[in-house]
Amino acid sequence: MKFFKVIERLSVFLLASPVYSCAPTGDPNSPIVPGTDGPAPAATLGYAINHFGLTTTNLKAMKHFYGDILGMRLLFDAHVTPEYTVTYLGYAQGGRNGTGFQTGAELARDKNNLSGLLELVQFNVSEDHLVASTRRSNTFSHIGLIVPDIAKTQEYLEGHGVKILKRYQAPVAQFTGPLQNAFGIGEFAGAHIAAKKALIKAQSLIGLEMLLMVEDPDGNMVEIQQQDPPSKSVL
Repeated sequence: MKFFKVIERLSVFLLASPVYSCAPTGDPNSPIVPGTDGPAPAATLGYAINHFGLTTTNLKAMKHFYGDILGMRLLFDAHVTPEYTVTYLGYAQGGRNGTGFQTGAELARDKNNLSGLLELVQFNVSEDHLVASTRRSNTFSHIGLIVPDIAKTQEYLEGHGVKILKRYQAPVAQFTGPLQNAFGIGEFAGAHIAAKKALIKAQSLIGLEMLLMVEDPDGNMVEIQQQDPPSKSVL
């Protein structure tokens, strides 16, 4: 039953998000095509996304950003060898700070029953040059974060020196740059000027200007949405 409650909450969020709020179901002009999937295979009952993983060579800075600034709690550091560490961070039970238990020990205890955890993997003697999606388009795009008040979040993150890629309420006007790379539409996608112009013109259809985009210490993009879509007159 817990699995279906999670899916129900997700459905409610999607329907209330900036994307769905501007594109009601049944509108022939809407860019959103509602899914028509029926029930999932019975064999997948109870499946849930538990975590996503990022490889880093800058573990201390990444833990500071996601922990001290964004408020995730440390579940554990697993020092597999002196050179290789696996770190887990996450928000409180329920996936939002201020709900359920808060301590890292309690989160670690129930790790496999949680969703939305962040795994950081570091091989501290690596000579590899890790390239973030903001530097070079790859199969990883961005991390999505939900906040109660996006304007206050922007002010808070700026106060902590976080790099802002796109401010809240600012449209995307360029064809190249870190944000464009992360979305797979930057310089590495080729010229295709007409297609990119059309995309910039259409961005209001999915509420892109109402999102806040920032970078973590490794250059990964974090996309921030407000839980209840704000009106364009908030600021």
